[in-house]
Amino acid sequence: MNYKFSTILFVCLFSVLFIMGSVQAYSSDRDIRVGIWANQRNILVSADTDYQIVNADNHKLLEHLSANEKATIVFNASGFTLNGKRIDAVRLSILKLKNDNEHSIEINKKQYRGDIDIHITNGKTGMTVVNTLPIEEYLYGIIAKEISPNWSLEAVKAQAVAARTYALYNRNKHKDDGYDVCATTDCQVYGGRESEVPRTIKAVDSTVGQVILYQGKLIPAYFHSSSGGFTENSENVWGTYLPYLRGVVDYDQKSPQYNWEKQLTPSEIEEALSKAGYNIGTLKAIGISPLTTQSINIIDRGVSGRVKIIRFIGTNGSIQLSGEKLRKILSLKSTLFDVHIILPVQKSIEFEITDKVGNQGSKKIEINLPPTSEKGFVTDRKDIHRISGRPNEIVSISGYGWGHGIGLSQWGAKAMAEKGPQDDPTYFKEILKHYYQGVEIKKLPKGV
Repeated sequence: MNYKFSTILFVCLFSVLFIMGSVQAYSSDRDIRVGIWANQRNILVSADTDYQIVNADNHKLLEHLSANEKATIVFNASGFTLNGKRIDAVRLSILKLKNDNEHSIEINKKQYRGDIDIHITNGKTGMTVVNTLPIEEYLYGIIAKEISPNWSLEAVKAQAVAARTYALYNRNKHKDDGYDVCATTDCQVYGGRESEVPRTIKAVDSTVGQVILYQGKLIPAYFHSSSGGFTENSENVWGTYLPYLRGVVDYDQKSPQYNWEKQLTPSEIEEALSKAGYNIGTLKAIGISPLTTQSINIIDRGVSGRVKIIRFIGTNGSIQLSGEKLRKILSLKSTLFDVHIILPVQKSIEFEITDKVGNQGSKKIEINLPPTSEKGFVTDRKDIHRISGRPNEIVSISGYGWGHGIGLSQWGAKAMAEKGPQDDPTYFKEILKHYYQGVEIKKLPKGV
């Protein structure tokens, strides 16, 4: 009987320990390493509680400091210097003695939750500072940087789920640099504790652990400010077909960037192309089909009308660029645009003049009228915009939306949340399912 009882007790204890171990592993999987500073020569460190600076490799204490006491870490060719004293270490850790959510570590006068590690940047060009913290606390510091916390809560919750999914999908994006994600627009903008807002914390907490899955796998949950009325298929922007990133109708008409215009002279376009490595000489024509009503099915535009390819013809030859490439070269807000050639119109008016003694004559005065769109030459086609070379000629690029136009439209999410049921705390899922096709919104499975 005792043997049987002991066996049962052992099995129960083993099961409990196994479950505890699984839970602990599951919890640790939710940490994320954020590269918050890179290539730094000097770092100012502090904390709002007592803290220690230790050698991260052997855990040897290097300095014990009181709350709000500052320490300066300098990197040079010989390694780290801590408060003017040379230290023998290649990685450092900053440890709070009260390791709770009430206290923060301060790096370069910005406060951060979680742990801080410092290592020498690849190439030994400086120091890289890494903030390791739970994924949910990481989200606290990015949502208000990506979307207005004052918008309808369901829109903010949709952003929180998209941001969580995007971060976890991109874990290890910067593995070679010693962290998972960066703190800039290359990943998601992260501002630490100073970027936290109660309403965005509420949005994160009320969707805790929820992610976007397609056939059980995390997706790259891309998002952007405003699509200009229609989002785009992934392959038409980045060349890769993803079944959940399909072009859909957007509701972003109230976005301040719903439509925009940029005017450039032909010589400014020539200069921008030349700086990017494309010397076409004097610009003679631009080849792009006119923008029509969505959805569109032509060779040089995507389903939303976004430019897939555009041609520039010059005296030195012609080039073909992707819409995304041109967007970067000309600093355009999106690739959803049309092109028009504008010329100033000149007219002369002849006046009859009679002087004091009765002599009559005439005088011709040139009058500059407002610019007009050039209707083109007899040989032009609809997809060819000829440059005449006349003085004061302007290339008008009239566009719609702001961003790449893939996935969640933030201004569209705002409109959907405002028009949707105001008493449904799960409506954020409907918003996400509109912008990401064929997906499920679920708690993140273990092991993902």
